[in-house]
Amino acid sequence: MRFILFFFGGVLLIPAVQAQERVRNIRVRAIDSAQLEIRYDLISARPGDSVYFDIRSRVRGLLSIRPELVRGDVGRRIVAGSDRRIVWNALANGYALDEEIQAIVRVKAGVMPAAPEPTPEPVTPTRTAPGATAPTPATPASPEPAPDQPRQRRNRDRPVPEPAPVVQTPAEPAGPETPAIPGGSRVGRQRYDGPAWALISAVAPGIGNIFVQRPRPRVGFRPLVTVATYGLVAYGLMERQQAKDAYADYEVQKNATAAEPFYVTANNHHQRYFMATRAAAAVALTDVVLTFIKGLRNSQLRREARRIDAVSVRPGLQMGQPTAVLRYSF
Repeated sequence: MRFILFFFGGVLLIPAVQAQERVRNIRVRAIDSAQLEIRYDLISARPGDSVYFDIRSRVRGLLSIRPELVRGDVGRRIVAGSDRRIVWNALANGYALDEEIQAIVRVKAGVMPAAPEPTPEPVTPTRTAPGATAPTPATPASPEPAPDQPRQRRNRDRPVPEPAPVVQTPAEPAGPETPAIPGGSRVGRQRYDGPAWALISAVAPGIGNIFVQRPRPRVGFRPLVTVATYGLVAYGLMERQQAKDAYADYEVQKNATAAEPFYVTANNHHQRYFMATRAAAAVALTDVVLTFIKGLRNSQLRREARRIDAVSVRPGLQMGQPTAVLRYSF
């Protein structure tokens, strides 16, 4: 009996699950070394729905996608149909297509405002007694002329001065608007993540390396590199001063037996000073080199992305008129 109940329950749940499926047959392929193509079938779409997608990597997890690097059938007003296409410039987004990824296409249902119902106007019925005649509305009597009516007529006969013409200053023409991107966002200025950040790392080790991370700056434990470097320098300077003081005491001693402990103490402080300052220099130099290499790699990726997208055409608006923005880079 329980088996039969579970069987009928599963049969009833299958149509409900199938009714909620709106995206099918998701395919992913790499167009080239920079761009990724996603194709899918949109079963149904209602007004207000929005189509978006996520990319999940086995190594990095959920990837951060910049909307300005996405084009195709994504966003709102996507018509239902098969073989819908989305193109994502992964290389310009800071991801190399050298790992296993999974694309997930979803549909976010929109809420349509309900139309307000018309409110009927109240009608007050008028009852008339049987055999009676409907009352006739009284005609308002013309008002008697007031004593000062001739004065009003004289004022009315005077010419009315015409108002001065209003001069309108024409508005300045608006500049070209930023081209819109499918999905609702606008193209922002790309931040600099090149090798020049190594100069910041030379002054504050660990800080410059924050800004060469892609797709956005990452802080993490990098400020601790700055603290450790300057901490080692401060410790080394303190040990150096103590070494000088101990050596000064060594020089004023009268015999070698009494001077030997001061010499050993001065030598130990000097060794600590030497090790601390050299360790700080090694940490700072390592951070500068890593920051420079990472920034150089970012510059190469940016140049490669520009070479791939040497010519691009994007729609836009200028003073309310549709335009096409053509960009050519070399």
